[in-house]
Amino acid sequence: MNGNSTIADQGALPVYIQIAELVARQIEAGLLAEGQRLPPEREMARQHGVAVGTLRKSLARLTEMGHLDRRQGSGNYIRRSDGAASLYSLFRLERPDGGGLPSARLLSCERIRKPADLPEFGTGDDGYR
Repeated sequence: MNGNSTIADQGALPVYIQIAELVARQIEAGLLAEGQRLPPEREMARQHGVAVGTLRKSLARLTEMGHLDRRQGSGNYIRRSDGAASLYSLFRLERPDGGGLPSARLLSCERIRKPADLPEFGTGDDGYR
């Protein structure tokens, strides 16, 4: 991929979804304003290191999500969606450029005895926290 993009070559999600989610997060973070025209499709495809067809799938997904107005012959314009959720809308945005994918890591895990006052949940006397 291009150095300007944060799209993963071997990501768990298809590349067109990763691009759509990246743009959606930029919109939600206020980096792309309502009514703003996106760059031409060929330029965006080059920026992300993908074929124009892949980028068009991303734009179609953004339209379905309510983030984009596509006007033939004019371009693609940002639309603030009212409640159309991004895949990552519940994650806190940590990078101002909207890049990157959320991640998680296990901080600790220990096996403990279930307290006697805990309602019946599962089988056995042990639990994990």
